[in-house]
Amino acid sequence: MPKLLGIGINTMDIYRHEKRMYPGGNEFNIAYHAAKNGTQAAFMGVFTREDPLSLILYHTLEEAGVDLSHSHFQKGTSGFAIVDLVKGDRVFVDWNKKGVTDLYPFVFTPEEISYINTFDIVCLSRCARVDNQKVVKLAQSGAAISYDFCDDYTKEDIICLSPYLKFAFLSGSHLSETEVKDLLREITARGTETAVATRGEKPAIAFDGKEFYYQKPMEVKAVDTMGAGDSFISRFLTAYLDVGKNGENADKGAKIKNALSKAASFAAEIVQKRGSLGVGYEMTEEQTERILQTLKGGKV
Repeated sequence: MPKLLGIGINTMDIYRHEKRMYPGGNEFNIAYHAAKNGTQAAFMGVFTREDPLSLILYHTLEEAGVDLSHSHFQKGTSGFAIVDLVKGDRVFVDWNKKGVTDLYPFVFTPEEISYINTFDIVCLSRCARVDNQKVVKLAQSGAAISYDFCDDYTKEDIICLSPYLKFAFLSGSHLSETEVKDLLREITARGTETAVATRGEKPAIAFDGKEFYYQKPMEVKAVDTMGAGDSFISRFLTAYLDVGKNGENADKGAKIKNALSKAASFAAEIVQKRGSLGVGYEMTEEQTERILQTLKGGKV
């Protein structure tokens, strides 16, 4: 069984139009989905015992079987974002910017690096509160890195990180197919083994430095696109690594095709649910007011 580690944010997505809240966060979602799909998954994040939202986030992963042994607890508030839903697409309205993950990012001690290097793949992203230098540090220590550039990457990010990645993901729905392919070529030419771009309703494209692979999205009625990319990444990696563990001599192209197919199928399941995971909680008027006051600079 492959081992996957997510390092990054955990946050509560507040759907104010529903008065419900949904656990989420890029690497949080990836670890949760990996565990649900039978992978040995862990998450390194920053939580707080002072905020009920953070405890819900922690227990959501714990109940899914995700190892949290190397997460931290700090004083402060949970991260959260205010979300509206427009025709199935999530729109971030605001976020608190001073959650514990923002205030206490990982430094990575020698003991933590040793732990990180026990995993087959380590998932990070531009949103993980782990700067480029720390990503490079982990890669140079021997960690196999999967990195999500998201859709707001810079040229400097591509140049800095591509030589150190095993997998690179990005959102390319705002780019033409030619632009996406050129970008995937650049990323792999700089050293990344496999680069993948999701493109919304258009086929995802993967490139291994030699060949392009396409995967059409499954035709389903999307209820909520929140976390669709994270679910795609999680299933792609677990499917790819599972074949690697059980068939080391399997053709790389076949592994990519298999991973793309399973990733598209799983993402189609997730977008038919509310929130990033399909796990949500009712909010009281008191909780809603407390969160709004926090955004306005009021006391928690």
